[in-house]
Amino acid sequence: MINRLAFNHGLWDPTGKQLLDVFRCISLADQSNSLKYAYRRDVKSFLAARLLVLYVTKHCLSLDSALVNAQRDTDGRPYIINSFNFDFNLTHNGDFTLLTSCQNMRTGVDVMRIELPPATMSVDGFIHKMRYLFSSSEFYWINAGIDEKSKIRRFFRLWCLKEAFVKNTGTGLRIDVSSVEFDLTGDQPTCSFPGLVSEEWSFEEHSLPSNHVAAIAWRKYGFPISIFCKEPFQEVSFEQIMSSVKPWNEVIGDIWSSYASKELCPSSSRRLLS
Repeated sequence: MINRLAFNHGLWDPTGKQLLDVFRCISLADQSNSLKYAYRRDVKSFLAARLLVLYVTKHCLSLDSALVNAQRDTDGRPYIINSFNFDFNLTHNGDFTLLTSCQNMRTGVDVMRIELPPATMSVDGFIHKMRYLFSSSEFYWINAGIDEKSKIRRFFRLWCLKEAFVKNTGTGLRIDVSSVEFDLTGDQPTCSFPGLVSEEWSFEEHSLPSNHVAAIAWRKYGFPISIFCKEPFQEVSFEQIMSSVKPWNEVIGDIWSSYASKELCPSSSRRLLS
């Protein structure tokens, strides 16, 4: 079973009761870690990720919230203890937190909100500064966009695909990402990388509301992969998630005061796409 789940944490403005309900569904360590973030935006994306994990493990593995033990391996990839054939990946940026999951395969996912660089820098200048991230053919394709908006969108599309690939493999940015080369001139993204067996991989691009783009990398070791239908991300609401999870833990301290006293997000000089 394949899942593509999205939660709009940007639009989620939790009440005190909602925050308490969420905290009762997660570990004391996660409760503490969530409130270490300086901004409410980051607290929300952290909690959204935990909620999506609880939601998907309930639906796919029939695990109650108290039994979900999510860890990270030596490569930093998340996994669920004692669920060897189940794989999932998480990402957040802008307004969205995303989760993809699968069985008997591996997945990597990335999302980015398309933003223009600060007014002090042109799009061409920004792209040139990031030239080292791309192969010569990718760099040419980015600059072949008809205007600034097209170029910056192409930039983020390629970046999401590269991130999805390295999150699938677990190599992260330890590799030279310019060697992970994508071709987006056809109907489907194709990837070139030393040792890559193309038949084992499938790549997807997705557009999400408010100028967000996402990419998914699926891999099935040793077998030709077949994703029969590229479904869009399923956006799940807070109410949908909470109807599937079960509160089990105590909550220590005045979490609402700690959360509400934080600013929403830091100021940014980046410009949103109109």
